[in-house]
Amino acid sequence: MMFKWVGKSEDGKTITLRKLEIDSAFEPKPYPSPDLVRVGTILDVETTGLSKEVDQIIEIGIRQFHFNRETGEVLSLGESYSAFQDPGCALSEEITILTGITDEMLAGQSISWEKVNQLLTESQIVIAHNASFDRPFIDAKSNISSEKVWGCSLNQIDWAKKGLPSQKLDVLSLYHGFFNDSHRALHDAESLLFLLSMKDQNTHSPYLLELITEARKPAVIVYAVSAPFESKDLLRERRYRWNQTERVWSKRISKELLDAEVEWLSGSVYFGAFRGKTLEIPAKDQFKARVEH
Repeated sequence: MMFKWVGKSEDGKTITLRKLEIDSAFEPKPYPSPDLVRVGTILDVETTGLSKEVDQIIEIGIRQFHFNRETGEVLSLGESYSAFQDPGCALSEEITILTGITDEMLAGQSISWEKVNQLLTESQIVIAHNASFDRPFIDAKSNISSEKVWGCSLNQIDWAKKGLPSQKLDVLSLYHGFFNDSHRALHDAESLLFLLSMKDQNTHSPYLLELITEARKPAVIVYAVSAPFESKDLLRERRYRWNQTERVWSKRISKELLDAEVEWLSGSVYFGAFRGKTLEIPAKDQFKARVEH
């Protein structure tokens, strides 16, 4: 199914994009019964690089919000927090070009982890667009984070099934008719919140509902151990990822889909008995670094 661009003209020849102004994008909605109201946190970090072991956070952006846990409707905005962190070393040219952050902007700056912990404590779910990346950096600094349920809008919403050609946040934003300023942590967090508040064209429910439904479920990582080399394209098409360190293809799925996945691997990859491995992950442990391998 093709996704219908938000903002496309009737003749299909132009697309109108609007800049996201977060305060005017959300009008407070009537609150339902208090037992249905939950607090969520959208979180994004910019870092000196991609290594969870070596690199450091240089910026954090947090946006709280209140939502209806049954419908996924965003009810109102909450607090926001944005801060730089001086990593004590020079940034690479690549990071400066990507983020617009310079060494001068970071000099002497620090993140208040007390403030971060306060916001996380108040939240029932923490959401990032690639939680497998963001969570390990936050867990290393916050003991509150490690006890929270995290959701991942990259992996827990089936964007491909909705007819969207990419999972990248900036591309998803454009398809949904809006854009934000430079690739910065708070801007990305607010873009993600606005995206999640929008309705799926098929189900007519906010994308947030799909995410929180998936986030509550235990997950399973399936490892296609000793998969034949010639199966790599099949595995990639089925959204397995290659781990260069472990030398194995793996994929995260809901526990309820495990039997079907094992059957597919047995028939399409192993051509016989399943020779892979599986690892079940409780909801609150999803996207933690220590359970990813």
